[in-house]
Amino acid sequence: MSTSDADAKASPSPAAPPPEDGVRDLSPPPGPMDPVDTMQFASIDGARLYGEWFAPEQADAVRGAVLVLHGYMEHCGRYRELAHVLVRAGFAVLSYDMRGHGRADGQRGYIAGFSDYLADLKAAFKVLDERVQALVGEREIARILLGHSTGSLVALRALIEPAHTPEPLAAAVLSSPYLALRQQVSPLKDAFARLAGRFLPTLSLPNALPLEHLSSDPEKLEERRVDTLCHDVASSGWYLAVQEAQALVAENAHRIEVPTLWLVSGGDRIVDVAQTRVVHARLSAPNVYHEFEGFEHEGFNERERARVFACLCAYLDDVLAGVRSAPASE
Repeated sequence: MSTSDADAKASPSPAAPPPEDGVRDLSPPPGPMDPVDTMQFASIDGARLYGEWFAPEQADAVRGAVLVLHGYMEHCGRYRELAHVLVRAGFAVLSYDMRGHGRADGQRGYIAGFSDYLADLKAAFKVLDERVQALVGEREIARILLGHSTGSLVALRALIEPAHTPEPLAAAVLSSPYLALRQQVSPLKDAFARLAGRFLPTLSLPNALPLEHLSSDPEKLEERRVDTLCHDVASSGWYLAVQEAQALVAENAHRIEVPTLWLVSGGDRIVDVAQTRVVHARLSAPNVYHEFEGFEHEGFNERERARVFACLCAYLDDVLAGVRSAPASE
């Protein structure tokens, strides 16, 4: 099932009510909230990761739990407004810095292989389970995986091999998934980066993004500009690992069994939306697709982000109600 939000319309599927139908009014956006707790935890190989925990004040108000994966060159602290939205909707939230980002261990912009990110994800799910059990006891609640950009690529890569995610996983939310760059890398640069990725994987390459390609909200752009926990480099090893992960996801999207929500920025100048549509069309599992015309890359930070938040919360309501969206038909 594929729909566009370009005309302020959502999927006709009952799993995706339109944001303006009054299902949940989140306008204006609530702003960031402080985490209830922060923590450090170890990945499988001992790398120290940093996490932030958010939860409703009353344990009996917790309806589900969401694990948030940030995008490349940023950190989990940029998702505190999203966490606020989710907490208001009754969800506990764990976000964390992947290695090489924010307050986590590791060379900025470097991974030995994409398996590093998958190991971090598995460790984070363990922390999420521990926190949820401490909060609600043995009561079963739905677990949802949510990623943005590279975080969405990590989520998709994990969904292809269910051993990387807990059972059961109720749904996954994919914001602006990084499945290909909008602006193609020149063949010469690509060849150099791939060669360096094999023989000089820790080589750092400048990778600054035009900030105006992230959001149309001046306040959000200024927050990003002064954020010292963000970085602007990519290693050749990271480049190679991401290329391999993107190819694997494109070839195996049909193997994904978990229901998914796709929140795609139609005006994205960073990721290739055309490739996003191609990969989405290969899904066989239930899914809902929203494309927001004119939105820049960071839908959760756009001026009209309340529309994205409304789509997200409406979808999660249906996940908890057991409403399954229609299989992809394209």
